[in-house]
Amino acid sequence: MKTAYVMAVDAGTGSGRAIIYNTRGEIVGSAQEEWVHPAVEGVPGGLDFTTGPNGELIDRVIARSIVAAEISAGEIAAVSTTSMREGIVLYDDTDEVLWACPNVDGRAQVQAEALTEAGISDEIYRRGGDWVSITAPARLHWLRDNRPDVFARVHRLGMISDWMATRLTGAYVTEPTAGSSSALFDLSQRGWSEELLELIGLSSEIVPPVVEAGTKIGEVTAEAAARCGLAPGTPVVAGGGDTQLALLGLGRRAGQATLVGGSFWQMTILSDQPLVDPAFGPRTLCHARPGEWMVEGIGFLSGFALRWVRDAFFEPLLKLSGGEVDAFDLIEKLAQDTPAGSAGAIAATACPMQSDAWKQPPLSFLGLDLNAPGLALGQVARSVMEAGAFLANHHLETLEALSGQCYDTLQFTGGSSQGRLWPQIIADVTGRDIEIPVVKETTALGCAMLAAVGAGLFATLDEAVAAMASPIERRVVPDPDNMALYAPLKARWSEVTDGLRDLGEASGLEPIWRPAGARVKQ
Repeated sequence: MKTAYVMAVDAGTGSGRAIIYNTRGEIVGSAQEEWVHPAVEGVPGGLDFTTGPNGELIDRVIARSIVAAEISAGEIAAVSTTSMREGIVLYDDTDEVLWACPNVDGRAQVQAEALTEAGISDEIYRRGGDWVSITAPARLHWLRDNRPDVFARVHRLGMISDWMATRLTGAYVTEPTAGSSSALFDLSQRGWSEELLELIGLSSEIVPPVVEAGTKIGEVTAEAAARCGLAPGTPVVAGGGDTQLALLGLGRRAGQATLVGGSFWQMTILSDQPLVDPAFGPRTLCHARPGEWMVEGIGFLSGFALRWVRDAFFEPLLKLSGGEVDAFDLIEKLAQDTPAGSAGAIAATACPMQSDAWKQPPLSFLGLDLNAPGLALGQVARSVMEAGAFLANHHLETLEALSGQCYDTLQFTGGSSQGRLWPQIIADVTGRDIEIPVVKETTALGCAMLAAVGAGLFATLDEAVAAMASPIERRVVPDPDNMALYAPLKARWSEVTDGLRDLGEASGLEPIWRPAGARVKQ
C-alpha cells in the first residue's frame, strides 16, 4: 500500500512551521521560522500580527517542509492549520486584510474595563467561557474608539488558524476550538452567540460559518499553490486551537486530565458538558471533538521561569567558565541535589488563574539560605520547579471541584516534561501518577490527525487517534515521603504568593502582568 502524507501548518506565538506526517504519526519533513509581533507606536500594549510578512513566512516553511520530506507535493493528501488562540484577523469587503493582532496584544485596557464596569464581561464569561482581557470584544471596541475608519470597513472576522486556511483556499470558515477563543461563542451551541454579538454592538454578518474540526473546507487554489509549492486541488481541512489539538494528538478524551507544559502551563480537563466556573477562575473552550469541551487553568510563565533561571544564572556562569555542560542538565542536577522543599526556599512565580482579576506579582524568591551559599543555585532551580507544581496542583483541585471528578492519573506533555525531576516533583505534589508521552510537542500531530480524517484516510477521528497518537514513554509514581513533606508546603506557597501580590499592590509595585478588564480586588 502506498504511503500517504498529511501536512500541519502551525502559527505559534513565536514562530510559524509546517510539519509533514505519515499515517503512523511519524514526522517525515518539517520547517520552522521565528517571527515577532511588532509593538504599535503610541499604543500602550499594542502588538500587531503582520499578515504580509507572516504569510510569506508560512509559504516558505510549507515549501521547505516538502523539500525536507523528499516527497512530491502531489503526495500530500491534505493540509490542516492550527494556531495560537485569541488572535484575530479582520477583512474588508474586497477580502483584503484590514487589521490583525496576536494573542498577546494588550492594547484594549480601557475598553475591557468599560465592558467590565457595564457587567458585559460577566455575561461574556458565562456564555463564552473566557474573560475580555485578550479576546475579540474589547479589541473590536478599541478599533471602534481609536480607528473608526478601519472599524467601519470590517466585513469579516477570522481567527489566525482560519486566516491560514483562507490564504490557501479563499474560503472563510471557522471551527469551535479557535472560534470559541474569540469570546463571541455560545459554548453550549458550539457556535457564534447572537446575544453576545448584539450585546457588544456587532453584526452577525461579520462572523464566518462554523464547521467541526476535521471537515474539508476547500482546496488549495492555483494562486496559493504558486506561492507555497503545494499541489493545486489539495484538500484543506478545518484544524483548530493549539492546546486542544495538543490534547487530540495525545488521544485524550472526556474525563481525563492533562498538563501541557510550555512557557505557560495549561492544566486541562476534558468534559462532555460545557463547564463554566461560577467563580470566574479557569477558562472554558470547545474541544476538537463534537460534544466535548476543555477547561484550563493557566500557569503564568511556569515553564518560562525556569528558562529565566537558565539565562540569568547558569548560562553566564557556563560561558565564563568555558564549560560544555548543557545548562538545563546542570539545573536539573543541582535541583536534584537540593532536598524536597528547596531547603525552605519559596519561588513566587505566579498566582492561580482568576480570569476576572488575575494579577501577577514580580518574580520573587524567599528563604534562600545565606549560611549555605553553595546551595543557593539549587534552591532557586528547585523552588521554581516546585512553584510550577504547586500552581498546577491548585488548578487541578479547582477543576476537580468544578467537574465533580477525581483524576488519579495525569499526562504531562510539552517541553517542560523533557527532564526526569520535574515530572517527579509534580507526582509528589499532586499525589497522582504522571504519564509522559513519547512525543512531547503534539499540537501539530493533532492537526495532522484532522487532516487525515478530512482527506478520508481514516473513517473516524477515533481511527486516526488509534493509528497516530503518541504512546506513553514512561510512568512516574509519587514518592510517599515527599508527598507527606509537600502536603503543608502547598498551603504555605499559596499564602506567600497571595501575600506578595497584596504587598505589591499596597506598596505601588506594578505587577508584571495585569489583564485588561481585571476587577480592582481579587
